[in-house]
Amino acid sequence: MSLALARRPAASIIAIAALLLVVGLVAARANLWYDATDFSCLYHAARSVALGRDPYDPVWWVGATGGLHANPWLGMVESSCFAQYAYPLWTAVLMLPLGLLPIEAAATLWMAVSIGAATFGAWALWRAYGGARRHAALFVALVFMSQPFWVLLISGQVTGVMLGLLGALALGLARSREGSAGSALALLALKPQIVVLTLPAMLVRAAAERRTRLVVTAIGVGAVMLALPLLIRPAWPLEWLGQAGQRAKIASLLPTAWGFSADVLGSVAWGAAICVVVVGASAFLAKRVDALSLLALTVPLSLVVTLHAWSYDFLLLAAPWAFVLGRLARARGAASVALVACLVAVASLLPWLLYAVAFARGNETLSMVIPATTAVLAAAVTRMTPSKT
Repeated sequence: MSLALARRPAASIIAIAALLLVVGLVAARANLWYDATDFSCLYHAARSVALGRDPYDPVWWVGATGGLHANPWLGMVESSCFAQYAYPLWTAVLMLPLGLLPIEAAATLWMAVSIGAATFGAWALWRAYGGARRHAALFVALVFMSQPFWVLLISGQVTGVMLGLLGALALGLARSREGSAGSALALLALKPQIVVLTLPAMLVRAAAERRTRLVVTAIGVGAVMLALPLLIRPAWPLEWLGQAGQRAKIASLLPTAWGFSADVLGSVAWGAAICVVVVGASAFLAKRVDALSLLALTVPLSLVVTLHAWSYDFLLLAAPWAFVLGRLARARGAASVALVACLVAVASLLPWLLYAVAFARGNETLSMVIPATTAVLAAAVTRMTPSKT
């Protein structure tokens, strides 16, 4: 009997892995192995490490990613990669196994991992924030019918893995699993620009709450992430940070405070005022903010204040969505109905509407209102509902 029971979990894991590989293969093949989209940038950076080349070398990078590539929706197009690799080198090092594979196999495996991580992340967030069963279907629909999730499927972006890490962090906090929470917090630095407030805020909060194991684990994992690429290329931090000017040039096209201000208000300088207003309003509204509430607040605020984010990064807003729905069980009457209506509007209707508008306008800057309103909504919920039943 015990042997049969032991075999069942193993059989389930194998079945899930096989299913994810099939789904990953379908997604990757349908998108021509993401040769023209964002996964290509991640893949060629990992491959450059495997070949002993520098992904921050513009000559090498353009040689590896330049030219025309097949896109199933647009025909032959230029790659979505910019003149240089935009991530820290530790991201390429951690993805090194993919760089050793042909792009077809790498894309299949990557999408299997991404979809699996996104599914785990959604489940973990739901459990961490204590969502009620009657709202589970709504949360699933919000996440997997969201505009950023579908952009993930056609771009191969890193946001599925980021959502998985965010879920692991939230669940670790909720269940006092300090080691797993600390590891997940450090690994969110795979794409640090979209968690620019979350990383320091959660680390400081953990230190203030004397979660020593979480802090030590996060710092330890972060130190390993930094040390490994330094052994490969000691100059990479300066090369990566040296791209700040290039990022600033395209900031006016992005759905952040800086892009919105440049496009709508006529000057990128207004971005600072927008950051102050959104962060200030959220801080003013927030009440009884514990570690999980802080996570739900800093994720959308990070997406507002960062210099570099696109609407596909908004998949991380699943954290405040889960937080709002988790608190919904403690709201009463008209307040509950109003929260559902606001959440559906901010998480589903508005993103799809603004994404359609972006095609007509040629940029996504208006979509900045999505993380901004999400942050304010999450802050208001901390005041409207008790933190404990």
